[in-house]
Amino acid sequence: MKNIVLIGMPASGKTTISELLAEKLEMEKYDVDIYLEEKEGRLIKDIFSEFGEEYFRDLEEKYTNELSDKDGIIISTGGGVIKREKNIENLKKNGIVIFLDREPEEIAKEDHTLRPLLQDIANIEKLYGERYHLYEGYADYIVRNNTSLEQVIETIIKIINEVGE
Repeated sequence: MKNIVLIGMPASGKTTISELLAEKLEMEKYDVDIYLEEKEGRLIKDIFSEFGEEYFRDLEEKYTNELSDKDGIIISTGGGVIKREKNIENLKKNGIVIFLDREPEEIAKEDHTLRPLLQDIANIEKLYGERYHLYEGYADYIVRNNTSLEQVIETIIKIINEVGE
């Protein structure tokens, strides 16, 4: 069975939806950011501040590739995974890539105290504008996350069943 890979903006619902999907489909799930932090023994924010974004992206690529080699898992990616085409190549070699598209206005409604890039709607819209074409271009399927979680899960399961995996 192919992997189910969720990409999208920070706070688009990737982590929550991957957890619910894993439970419903009885599959293992991995969050790339959590996996990276566990492997490195430090938080991403500390890696960023100490070594910079390029070093973090190198680690992200390494662990994205590692997870891509597994079979039949759900992978929830970080919002910036699309910044390197190699990440998507790795994820697609054994996975179906689903872009969870959530409108900036919906993202802005939540509390993002721990996410500096999501502190105001202008930043969220800027990030969305910069990244949307990448998410859309890399996705095998686009699922709008503007309904209930149950409907989003049902839509993803329908896609997986249609693919025949």
